[in-house]
Amino acid sequence: MGSELSQLPPSMRGAMERLIDEVGRIEARAEAAWQAATETRRSRGDWLQIDPLRQMPGDRGAPPPLPAARHEVKAADPDFTGFGWHPAERHGDQSWRWSGLAPAASIIVPDLGLGAVALELDLLFPFDEPSQLDTVSILADGEPLRLTPVWVDGSRATLAALWEGHEVAGVNLGLVILGPSIGDPRGRDPRRLGVGVRRVVAERIGGRSL
Repeated sequence: MGSELSQLPPSMRGAMERLIDEVGRIEARAEAAWQAATETRRSRGDWLQIDPLRQMPGDRGAPPPLPAARHEVKAADPDFTGFGWHPAERHGDQSWRWSGLAPAASIIVPDLGLGAVALELDLLFPFDEPSQLDTVSILADGEPLRLTPVWVDGSRATLAALWEGHEVAGVNLGLVILGPSIGDPRGRDPRRLGVGVRRVVAERIGGRSL
């Protein structure tokens, strides 16, 4: 507007310049107020898209979630992790896995934090053979467990054990099952199978969670 102002008388030109400055200040304050009002109406999700880094320090500084105090690992779980097992088998709502693909079979139980752990294992002996618990050994992170029969019925058995737990946090529990493998006495299954597992339950019963 410089050319238009130059055509005005000096006294009027000064008044107009002051008026333009004041209008500019009013517009600036109005814009700031509008932005503040808009910020209060935006959700955190909106701000994560607009300015994600400014929204994340609080999340990064938050303590990690506590590990679960109990894990139940079933034979047919999609995330079953272990070595030396045949693929999972099912009958109705029951599932199991046979060992026998290696001299030992392992199962990984997710981190339970610090503290003693109570273990319960539902086992199955192949080819409907009677449970021979004295032939089975189970290690927890390399430590032999003292196994206590809780329930035995023919080829099925539930064993309980107590493990002292980890000395450091953030470590999964590795179970190793040792036992003989046998062939089908009736010759219908060409595999040599070791003890099967249906379910493992691990529960922290003491100590700290972190």
